Amino acid sequence: MVRVITQDTYDEVVKENMEEFDMSPEEAINEAVAQFEAQGVDLSNIIKDLALSSGDDHLVSTTVAKLKEIWDDKQRDFNDLMKEFDTLKSECAKDIARRVRASKDGAYKVLITILDSKQSKFFQELSDHDRRLILKVLDCLIALMDMQPDLLDHKGIDLIKNMLDNVEDEEILTSTLKWTTNCCIKHEMNRQKLFAKSISDNLKCMLKVTGNVKLLSATLEVIRKLTLDDDIRVEFGKAHDHAKELGAHLLVPLTNLLKENTQPPLASELMLTMAALLVRHELCKMVADAGSDVLFTVLADNYENVAVVQQANKLITALAGNDDVKRDLVKSGIAPVMVSILARHSSNATATALTLKCIAALTLREPTHSRLFFDCGAPEVIADCMKVHPDNAAVQKNGCWAIRNMVARCREQNPKFHELGIEAILNQSYEKFGQDFGFDIKSALRDLECDVKLDEQWTGKGVQMSNDS
Repeated sequence: MVRVITQDTYDEVVKENMEEFDMSPEEAINEAVAQFEAQGVDLSNIIKDLALSSGDDHLVSTTVAKLKEIWDDKQRDFNDLMKEFDTLKSECAKDIARRVRASKDGAYKVLITILDSKQSKFFQELSDHDRRLILKVLDCLIALMDMQPDLLDHKGIDLIKNMLDNVEDEEILTSTLKWTTNCCIKHEMNRQKLFAKSISDNLKCMLKVTGNVKLLSATLEVIRKLTLDDDIRVEFGKAHDHAKELGAHLLVPLTNLLKENTQPPLASELMLTMAALLVRHELCKMVADAGSDVLFTVLADNYENVAVVQQANKLITALAGNDDVKRDLVKSGIAPVMVSILARHSSNATATALTLKCIAALTLREPTHSRLFFDCGAPEVIADCMKVHPDNAAVQKNGCWAIRNMVARCREQNPKFHELGIEAILNQSYEKFGQDFGFDIKSALRDLECDVKLDEQWTGKGVQMSNDS
């Protein structure tokens, strides 16, 4: 079990090292850190590099206190307020320990109070003074709530919704979306509460804004975060429900946007977002009807761009979940494109793994597709990729899937794979990854008609049954 301590305990040990052992501040800090780490104490939430010579209070604490003091003063100086915002943002950006300290000192409450005081301004054109103030508060909230989504309360949720509903300033909207993103990471209840506010309607409106890459990128990020299932505190989340509803509302606009933005960075983000929403067959069909052939344009325009290729692979793999869409993609000529991309980016392990996974999806239960890939030279390229990345688990596993799906219903391909030495490659992979995905490797060997010993998964104990009445 991980042990934790408070900031005060840490501070006392550092001071004790300085006072009793005549250490310099740097020596005292190093010694304290070494002591606690030797005891198995987690210091991730502790501010270690303390400015002890300046007094007992941390800069984070004094900044929060000063911020509250200035705001409570009716004759407040605007420039002083801006300086304190900058200091708080700078401190929170340094590490999680400072953010935890700021939250304990009430930074969230102060920032929300200031933002709440400006709610009446959301419905009108903002003055330069109010605009600058709101942006500074949002910047501080983004920095403060990074990895601290628990701070969000009902007032914060209402403020997010109010701004998305009424503010027209695109820079403020972008910052609001970034704040929303931080609130959604590893926090299922925040996602559900925001979703209950019909935030999907706001996101759909944001997709209609043209010419602002930052705003569109922030919108896409929020969409993806709403589909996460990363909160270990919740047994059953609503990631699938969110993805289904968002997909029904947004996949057509996203497909149309992809047609208009086939170059990075938006092309990559659009495809990644679309792939996250494709959780049902009808959604895949929706994208296909809206124009999935745009993928060919994206790949042709970005053939050398490995980042775009990776996201395209994810989207094609997701679309292949619908058998009809998969068949249409293959009929349109996706097979030679995939083999060519696999050969071109074979030196990149991530791109290779994703392309192999895509080939596996396109050939699953489709012997016609398998033969097309075979005729395009897929066996040679697959074997070469597995040789190039013998220690990469994803490449080896996805390579096994691709081989198995290609030969499962087309055993006439086996001789070609054997000529390429695939049995030795798979046996070598089993030696390294047998504990992780040995079943997949053995399945590929089995369908290649190699000598393989399959483990019996369930065996009886040989107990004599009796029928005593």
